[in-house]
Amino acid sequence: MLRRNDISMILIIVAAMALLFLVALPPLAHACTLSLDRVHVSPNFHVIVSHDTTPIPGIQVEVYDEGERQSDTETEQKPVLTLVTGQDGVAEITDLGKGTYLVATKGHGGGSAVYAIIGDRPEKIRNEITLQWPFSLNEPLKARSFSGDLLSNDPWKPFQDVHVELWAPGFANPLAKEDTGPQGRFHFDVTRPGIYVLRVIGSQKDVNPDRQIGGELAVELDPSAPDSLPSMFLRLAMSTCGIHYSNCPAVEPTIVTASRRIKVMHRPGMAEYPQVENAKYKLLDDRGALLVEGTTDKRGIAELPSDFVGHSTLIVAADSLLTSIQQPLELLSPDKNAPGLVVTMTSIGDYSEACSTVRLEKNATP
Repeated sequence: MLRRNDISMILIIVAAMALLFLVALPPLAHACTLSLDRVHVSPNFHVIVSHDTTPIPGIQVEVYDEGERQSDTETEQKPVLTLVTGQDGVAEITDLGKGTYLVATKGHGGGSAVYAIIGDRPEKIRNEITLQWPFSLNEPLKARSFSGDLLSNDPWKPFQDVHVELWAPGFANPLAKEDTGPQGRFHFDVTRPGIYVLRVIGSQKDVNPDRQIGGELAVELDPSAPDSLPSMFLRLAMSTCGIHYSNCPAVEPTIVTASRRIKVMHRPGMAEYPQVENAKYKLLDDRGALLVEGTTDKRGIAELPSDFVGHSTLIVAADSLLTSIQQPLELLSPDKNAPGLVVTMTSIGDYSEACSTVRLEKNATP
């Protein structure tokens, strides 16, 4: 049973294909708004639920009377119709009266929603509407198998445990589930190609319950596709729009440098000011022990300790971008004239799908 606030949350979650992002940096501050299509239909029409052009059976579709929802803010909201798509991905709606109705998918995978309008206006009416399933803030992942690693995108707040469930359309229960512990490593023996939903619930120490990482990821299992991931290595983060992920490489080639200066920058064109102020960094030795940590200044610059030489790992994270990067370094004896390290940060869920990188400056700093 749903109250008005619950319906508002459903609108935010399920209206995937109509979701419009109003992005203002930093991303933690950006607002999620939605604009639902308004479709004039006849009293008898079909609801087609599909993934791209592939019909999806077994998806629950609910129809709410928008007039009742707007006029009654206290009582529990009930759908006027609850249907399930057949093998052809179609749910048939018949004999609806005049009015405006919210038609939305429900359940695991989220989906999309539209307003269906039935009335006397002379607009051309339609006999069908299409809803997309599942919901995804990113393009669905393509994978060769259901295995991989799920990590917190904030190295300062690692997962204490990750609960993972694998869902398929038409099933009332998950196909498989696993508690991975802090490692986040999972594997499910499901091999049938198709579209699935990976539900992730991660617990982190000292993180408020409403900020814990949790949500659903759309995954297309396609072992033969050349762009399918052999294994999913996903860094996860939460934003006001829900769960985001990055599948950037886990390990970068080691950079050999005599510099101790790092400069953290936004990807060109991503922000009005290029530098990333207050980006967090830490340097670990080859055993993983902490050597130093701190934040960048207003210029996005920080200095690493000059008394350490040898193999190390630089970790940089920007809370404002929900992103982090780990870079192996081979630190030589310090040379103040050596080219500094430039860390280019991209927002997790960046439309360019660019990965954060570390490189040496082309010219030595004067």
